Amino acid sequence: PVSCYYGYLEKDKTAIIEMASASGITLVPAHQKNPLPASTHGVGEMILHALEKGCRHFIIGIGGSATNDGGTGMLTALGYEFLDAKGKPVGPGGQCLEKIASVSDKSRIPALDECVFQIACDVENPLCGPHGATYIYGPQKGVTEDLLPVLDRGMNNYGHIAEAFTGKSTMSTARSGASGGLGFAFVTFLNGTLKS
Repeated sequence: PVSCYYGYLEKDKTAIIEMASASGITLVPAHQKNPLPASTHGVGEMILHALEKGCRHFIIGIGGSATNDGGTGMLTALGYEFLDAKGKPVGPGGQCLEKIASVSDKSRIPALDECVFQIACDVENPLCGPHGATYIYGPQKGVTEDLLPVLDRGMNNYGHIAEAFTGKSTMSTARSGASGGLGFAFVTFLNGTLKS
């Protein structure tokens, strides 16, 4: 657990959030970096807190993450479920992306339909592949060379299932690989816009 804060513009009902304050790489000592279980769940908890305050406009900076979970942790906090072939939740972190067989939004927070998400990020990477989230940024988060293809394969699996579920084609979208795929989660599931 970590304590974090976000900006709150009461007049405009706007939340200004930095994802790294909840799921950032600087929160983890170097010898404890492990993107396998690392999750963006705390980012989702920050969004929930702001929703309860009445915020419907979000400006979220994504970068400096300790995560490689494709944003599934954040989405889980917001009511999405990522299920295996037996219909059971796959669990947190990049280690579980390869197990995803389906997505459920039956518990999705209804207020998300009223929200606008503007996502600030300073990279151009797509979700997967040699220029994607895992291969480019995984090593600084603790991904070893032997795990790179494994985690990228999981990210690819998650990406295709997410695209099929939403009917969107966003895996190759510039910036979708930001923050271990968190950019992909925003643009695919929450209609976010990814801006430099």
